[in-house]
Amino acid sequence: MLDRETIINTLTTALQPLPFVYAFWLEGADAMGTADEYSDIDFWVDFEDTHEGRAIEAVENALQKIAPIDYRYIMKHEHPKIRQRVYHLAGTSEYLMIDFCWQLHSRPREEYTYLENSDVEAVKVLFDKDNIVRYKPYDPSDYDKYNDPRLAEAKYRRTQHIRAKKYVKRGQYPEAYAYYNRYVLEPLIDVLRLIYTPAYAHYYLVHISQHIPTAERERLEYFAQISSLEDIAERISPAGEWFDRLIMLLPLKRGSGTE
Repeated sequence: MLDRETIINTLTTALQPLPFVYAFWLEGADAMGTADEYSDIDFWVDFEDTHEGRAIEAVENALQKIAPIDYRYIMKHEHPKIRQRVYHLAGTSEYLMIDFCWQLHSRPREEYTYLENSDVEAVKVLFDKDNIVRYKPYDPSDYDKYNDPRLAEAKYRRTQHIRAKKYVKRGQYPEAYAYYNRYVLEPLIDVLRLIYTPAYAHYYLVHISQHIPTAERERLEYFAQISSLEDIAERISPAGEWFDRLIMLLPLKRGSGTE
């Protein structure tokens, strides 16, 4: 069976000589050194704006020299300077999806500067011809404009647990489940992120098991494992109490007061 190293090496060899491709790197498990048999491959390439078609064609031609592409999905990326496609090659593990992002060379560089010594995100540069991949020190204040509104929303939802309770009393499980997730579980996730990964507070549950202490993960699992109205009813109050305790672990300017 084809392996990930064959894919990585083949693409690197194909793209590096191209004058309109400036950089090629890996994110995700390969960059963090945590790849296993279930990991996908997260590629990024920086290319000259006027060669978008050629850059995508170069990648797909290289992939097809390895094996036929048996799955291709073109994602509508919300960023105007990023293109994204997901591939799978015939004969590879069903888990070995290839998530490929192309960015236009004109994309503002400050948008994708990586944090030094991060435990959450890493980059493995395959080649870089123009100092595309750069790092900066972590400064908590850089994230205040994103995290303060997130905390304010979490605090608001904490006050709205009654929304889940009313559907429990009505005996309507789908509605109770939806409101429990929105007003009880999601605020807990947001506050845990703000405490342990403030630069990545928007990551929600992505790899959260690796980002928070074991005791916190086990407690979060308890509140996430619901299968009945009785489970929801039992967990709402202790979830609120845990939220209140977590708030006290935040920096004083965020953990106290009201928005």
